[in-house]
Amino acid sequence: MGRGPPAAAGPGRGRRRRGHPGPARRPPLPPRLSFPPSVHLRGGQAEESSAGSFLPTNEEDRVAEILMFHHVLGRTRGMEALAARFREAGHTVHLPDLYEGRVFGDREDGSAYAEEVGFDTLIERGRLAAEALPRELVYAGVSLGVLPAQLLAQTRLGARGALLISAAVEPSEFDAPWPTGVPVQVHAKEEDTMFVEEGDLDAARSIAATVPDAELFLYPGGGHLFTEQGGADHDPAATDLLVERATAFLTRL
Repeated sequence: MGRGPPAAAGPGRGRRRRGHPGPARRPPLPPRLSFPPSVHLRGGQAEESSAGSFLPTNEEDRVAEILMFHHVLGRTRGMEALAARFREAGHTVHLPDLYEGRVFGDREDGSAYAEEVGFDTLIERGRLAAEALPRELVYAGVSLGVLPAQLLAQTRLGARGALLISAAVEPSEFDAPWPTGVPVQVHAKEEDTMFVEEGDLDAARSIAATVPDAELFLYPGGGHLFTEQGGADHDPAATDLLVERATAFLTRL
């Protein structure tokens, strides 16, 4: 992704079709692990888990304020539906429109628009959206939206946590280490070719191995925008489990 987040966001890595750019292909990390559906990676170790194991016990519900960034299709009904799931759990969710009203039904059209506007401009729009909000935020992003979400989680003081969906970036690409005390979850499909083949999986594993309170969840099957209700990639079961795990994560902050 180059050096320095805005300039780094140019499509220098051949991610043009997704609208989720990044640096030159990273060298592979040590041997990849195979994750069955009920296994996630935490602190560099594979652990068996179930949905219920992430729910807090004997603990009052806590409310988080989330700044969520949309994917390459724009602020779609599917993104609104995902934000609503967290609002229903009692959290405050802000979902700014980085596309200024434009919504696309096709990833290639959305990617073309993102390239036309410029990834640096989209990231800057995300940064400006955060300026009007408190610093104590959880930053969330889906695919393209991970760029501003991860940048802000790493560089804006006060971050409470990060939720990265269908994408991840090596923290060093933002010229800043992952901040101490900021937990993070990464969620993706284990057969999503964009996530697996374009460096995101390596970046996610690196985060899970080096950030003390980081978790990587890989769901069975493919489909990049699997949380997009009404979309071709939508996986309701995986989305439900993601929301359950993320909601439990938020209550622990």
